[in-house]
Order: sequence, then structure tokens, then C-alpha cells
Amino acid sequence: MKRFLPLFALLLGLVFSCKEKPDPEKPVEMLLNNEAVNLEFTPSADPQTLHFELYCDGLWDMREEGVRANWVENRTVTALKKNTWSISIQITENTASIPRRTVFVLYSDTVQRRVEIVQSVEDPIFRVHELGAYGAPGGDVIFDKNRFQYSCLQYGSNSMSVRFLEPEEARVTILGGLSRNLETGMQLQMLYRVVEQGYTRILETIPVQVIRVRDSMVWLKKDDNEYFVIRK
Repeated sequence: MKRFLPLFALLLGLVFSCKEKPDPEKPVEMLLNNEAVNLEFTPSADPQTLHFELYCDGLWDMREEGVRANWVENRTVTALKKNTWSISIQITENTASIPRRTVFVLYSDTVQRRVEIVQSVEDPIFRVHELGAYGAPGGDVIFDKNRFQYSCLQYGSNSMSVRFLEPEEARVTILGGLSRNLETGMQLQMLYRVVEQGYTRILETIPVQVIRVRDSMVWLKKDDNEYFVIRK
């Protein structure tokens, strides 16, 4: 019996030596829109609701930095799946002559993310009510009922395009990749295409933001020099 004791002690030692050492505590992971970054929204002066997604694998909370902004009407948190939430922030119209700013801080343990909102004053673009592509590649395309035919084509339940057709020139300008449910604050990668005599002359992807939706009119903006006014 004694001759088995050294062998048993050796096996017991191997068992305990092979046991995994406990990992140090894993830090909390917090992502905004699937990235470990802060967010910045620069909405137009119009009333609107801003949306973003939060992933956090620990307990978390949200607070507003400094004095509470009375132009933030509502904050809504909706659970999507495990550790993932959709957060909406509803803001009122900015009728002042200067932009206004607030910051929300989301925090968990030692990790935090900032969501900054800087709402601008009314954009001069809103004074433009003629349908068209302003400052677009190849030059302005401004709707004239004696020269153009305007149409809106819908694809399935989610996407659409608008077209400015010049029959006499055999030229069509197409704004594609648009959502059928355009909302203020929405960001899009719009496909801008100009076709002449059956040949594509211009094909570019243009990042735009929906800055106003009024009735059936929509204002899309890349920057102060390039913007689009359409009817859906």
C-alpha cells in the first residue's frame, strides 16, 4: 500500500498544478452605436428626436452634465436584447439666435461615454422651397415645370429615389438610396447619378443629413454649399 502513496501524491499535484488560475476581473465594456467612442449630434433648429444604441455588459446610468436643458423634452430607454438598449432624446425647436448645447454622460464602474448635442439656429437653406439639387456635382438642377418632369419611385417598403427628367435634353438626375420614412436628423449615403443620352456622366455617393421634413417636403444637406430639396 505504501508504494502507491508517492504515485497518488504525484497525480494529486498534477491536478492542482493544471487548475486554471482565476482571471482578473474583466473591465466593463460600453459601446455607443457599436463603437467605443463618444457621440456628437448637430441637429437643425427643428424639433426632432435623436437616436443611438448603447451596449453595456455592466450596470449603467445616465446623467445630464451641468444645468438641465429645458429644451430636452423627453428621454426614452428601450431594451432591445441582452445588454443592449435603444436611447431616444427628444428636443424642441430652437427659436433663439444662437446655438444651444447639452451633454449626457453614460457611465458604468470606471467607464463613461459622452453624448454631446449642439442644436443650431434656423438654417438659411430653409428659405429655399424650389425642388432641386443645389451645388451638386455637374451644377445646379432646379425644378422648372416647363422644363422638367419630377417623379418619386418606391422600392419595397424601405427605399426610394427621386428623379428630375429633362425630356428635351434626354437627361435625368437621380437621387437614390433614400429611405421612404425620412425623419429629421437621419443620416444617409445618397447615390447621386446623372444620365445623358443613355450614358452615366456622373455617379457619386454623397453623405447627407435630413435637416427638415415639412408635410411632403424634405431638405437634405451635405454642407452649406451642397444641399437638396425634394418632395416625397
